[in-house]
Amino acid sequence: MKFNTVLLLFLFYSSFLFAQKKAIIEGTLFDDVSNEKLVAASIVAIGKKIYTTNTDENGAFRLEVEPDLYNIKVSFVGYETFVKHEVEATTSLPVRFESKLKSSNETLSETVCQVEAFAATKESPAALYKFNQYEVMRLPGATMDISKYVKSLPGVNPRVSFGYNMIVRGGAAFENKFYLDGIEIPTITHFNVAGTSGGPNGLINTKLLDQATLHSGAFPVARPNALSSVLEMRQREGRKDRFGGNFTVGASDWGFLLEGPMGKKSTYVFSARESYAQHALKALGVPVIPTYADAEYKQVFNFNENNKLTFLALGLYDKYELNYGADTNATRLYNIGFIPEGKQYLYVLGLNYRNISKNGYNEIVLSRNGFFNKANKFKGNSYKEADRLLDFFSKETETKFRLEKKIYTKKGEWTSGINAEYDQIAYDNLSYFFYQNTILKNDYKSNIDILRYGLYSSFSSSLMNERLTWAASLRLDGNNYNKAMSNPLSHLSPRLSMSYVVNPNLKLSSNWGIYYQTPAYATLLYQQNGQLVNQDNLKQIRSNQVTLSAEHSNEKGYQIKVEGFYKKYSNYVFLLDEGISIANANASYVAIGMQNADSRGRGRAYGVEMQARQKFLKSYYWMAQYSYIVSQFADSNDKLVVSAWDNRHLINLSLGKTLDKGWQIGARWSASDGAPYTPYQTDYSTKKQVWDLSNRGIFDYKQLNTSKLPFFHQLDVRIDKQFNFRKKTLTTYIDVANAYKSKLSNIPYLSVERDARWRAVEKDAGSYRPLILNSDTGRILYTLGIIFDM
Repeated sequence: MKFNTVLLLFLFYSSFLFAQKKAIIEGTLFDDVSNEKLVAASIVAIGKKIYTTNTDENGAFRLEVEPDLYNIKVSFVGYETFVKHEVEATTSLPVRFESKLKSSNETLSETVCQVEAFAATKESPAALYKFNQYEVMRLPGATMDISKYVKSLPGVNPRVSFGYNMIVRGGAAFENKFYLDGIEIPTITHFNVAGTSGGPNGLINTKLLDQATLHSGAFPVARPNALSSVLEMRQREGRKDRFGGNFTVGASDWGFLLEGPMGKKSTYVFSARESYAQHALKALGVPVIPTYADAEYKQVFNFNENNKLTFLALGLYDKYELNYGADTNATRLYNIGFIPEGKQYLYVLGLNYRNISKNGYNEIVLSRNGFFNKANKFKGNSYKEADRLLDFFSKETETKFRLEKKIYTKKGEWTSGINAEYDQIAYDNLSYFFYQNTILKNDYKSNIDILRYGLYSSFSSSLMNERLTWAASLRLDGNNYNKAMSNPLSHLSPRLSMSYVVNPNLKLSSNWGIYYQTPAYATLLYQQNGQLVNQDNLKQIRSNQVTLSAEHSNEKGYQIKVEGFYKKYSNYVFLLDEGISIANANASYVAIGMQNADSRGRGRAYGVEMQARQKFLKSYYWMAQYSYIVSQFADSNDKLVVSAWDNRHLINLSLGKTLDKGWQIGARWSASDGAPYTPYQTDYSTKKQVWDLSNRGIFDYKQLNTSKLPFFHQLDVRIDKQFNFRKKTLTTYIDVANAYKSKLSNIPYLSVERDARWRAVEKDAGSYRPLILNSDTGRILYTLGIIFDM
């Protein structure tokens, strides 16, 4: 009797845990223009099994499916078929999406299919790449980091010669802008160098990502101050059914996420992460030990179907300190000799309110962000004030406002808006600068308030039964930094886009536009003798761009795309002390551009990008990309020379397959031609008075980028295993970066020889004996990760 009771309990709980492993896919369908709900639309989930349903009287649908990866196909009479690829359904969290279907034209009503991954806009028909959470999670080598995934896209350098800069289509790292749920954020990574973009660790929680779009050209008119890219990320809302969350252990950090409903009309999600890799790095003897943490909060108030308010909060803390306890060697002494120690803080607070009407929407965005950067360095790392070599502190706060209105009419779509921004910037800088046999000392406190303002409008329409679409846009921008930048009429930014549908699978697109960007704060606030010495010499950087594109795609997720582009730069910031364009000023750990400068610089970037990819189909997916990009900026003789980002050949190949029982495997091979770099002034660098202050090589910009690193190539492999329980999911993975120990080259170090007691060896009375240190790495990096969703 007792045995039978135990057996019955076992059978009951077994069925409770395992037999009920169902995942939910749900959503609501709307008309793209009127926002009316679509009733009796067909929904098909296509995976190893196929599930079908229809929307109810409220335009809603719900599917119970086996945990798996699916493509969702939505169709309705009189509308274009919509396909959403790579929807991962698990038992822990219902998949929810709201889709807006477009009315079909008469000619193509039975054949046109809108694939979400390939969908463009009339304003941005080219230079646009979309990706979702699942793609970031599965990419080998990305370790669930959006910033690393972006470097696998066409036109983006997979690796640079120094640091972690994000380089898109040959432009400098400061030319990129980032938006999260329509709110501009200063960065998407930890450990940023002021005046650039890119860092070693991602900031945005990938588990919250719904969809992201990288614009590498044809930037939306509502997104100002970008010259190379605009990355727009849209996060999902918190779950509405119950309280839930997850716990993750990744490559270098651990974190958690909490989410759920807050009343009947609101949801929230909170996530936080903290690094733990600093303990292992310290034990391994790494010269610089990074520590970081971040937190993110999102709350959405759905007052009704047409009124939504999103609140966003984001915070970051970074600290980097030197590792004195490791075994002494030449490379470690070089690194701790010149690399500073410091801290960074960042916060973002934002509100996004959207009101939807029958003929469009109104949107109001208000946000404030602050970035604080502190760095110190002492001669011989003595920490004595008399030996101070660097004392840097910057405070950058920005308050932004945007009002936008969109109207749908029978003739087309109108979008118009205004934006304003109030910036409060302060720099406190004591540092030494070396160039042309001169040691310069910077010692100043500088602050300024900058008011920016902009106005924009765009009209788009269709002709020839919607085969030909076009959009014309115009921006006006200004700020009060100086007279040259204050007049919006001096910064007119017209743009024109066109797209022609040759047949339902082939589309030709083009875009032409003028774009402006304000120079970085470090250059704007450079001061001598109490004066902003660059204030009368700087202008808005200007870039004229053109893009041509041909794309073949189908509803099964296959796409082949070829794009050509040309960018011409003028009014580019030119650093007078070094005699180089700021595009080539990349070897810094604190800030870029703190010196005398004007706007005499010019440059260009041009190239072609080719991509073929298959989104998830049955059980596999693949992608192959090749880009050829030339990047050139003028030197001190006004001659165009290759920039530090001129890798020319960029390659990314990836392949993945889902297997039975929750297994998945993937591999990626990335490669590029070697990056150019500038040789050192060996004799000058090793003079005692110079080396004792700098502890590193000084570049010889008379030989600007005349050296070149070897060809780069790397293989990354990833294996995932997912376990689905009732209302819970456990995912484990192993990610192997640089699987075959490729030799990964960086700029070599110029150091000095040392004796048995690690003291610098003299060459003569006034200088040390030089030593070149190889900075190449060839390590395999293993990451074991766990994600527990509940």
